[in-house]
Amino acid sequence: MNQIFKSKKMKIAIISLSTILFLGLAFAFYQKKVRYNLVTIAENKVYNSGVIPPDKLNGVISSYNIKTIIDLRDGAEQTELNPETKQQVNTEAAAAEEISGVHYFNLPTDQVPQDSTVKKFLKIMDDPKNYPVLIHCHHGVGRSRLFSSIYRIEYEHFTNEQARKNARLFWEFSNNFSKNSEKGLFLMNYKKRNH
Repeated sequence: MNQIFKSKKMKIAIISLSTILFLGLAFAFYQKKVRYNLVTIAENKVYNSGVIPPDKLNGVISSYNIKTIIDLRDGAEQTELNPETKQQVNTEAAAAEEISGVHYFNLPTDQVPQDSTVKKFLKIMDDPKNYPVLIHCHHGVGRSRLFSSIYRIEYEHFTNEQARKNARLFWEFSNNFSKNSEKGLFLMNYKKRNH
């Protein structure tokens, strides 16, 4: 009798774990492939995502009333973190140009940006006519999250540590924004402008 009870408990545990694993994988697939890692940084103001296929761009732009796209991809040199090509970047720029009332800015950046790129970004973000803004890179979890964190520090009054902690969402298991990572250190050392 005791053996049967243990066997049933084991089956229930295995089924439960399998269900949780399946749901986790389904959510990760949905977030990456259906939502393009799109997250809200500030409701009706700033959104963050990975690359959105050009044929889906208009739908996403319409759904969130986006007025400005900031594309952080370059395409000049493909790497594991930056696998986009120049043609992919150009195709998006052309697709964005077709959408009435949308401004497209290409601000190519490495994983840790140059000061000049941050200044260009802040100039775009300083103009209230540009909102709502979609900031994106290839995957939507590195460069775009870094710039979204800069936005939070500059405009939402987050501390550097709050912005760093909020850069990675609970379902993401990378060390992209750990305290000792390049991006984490960049955010911890970022100097907010004097307004």
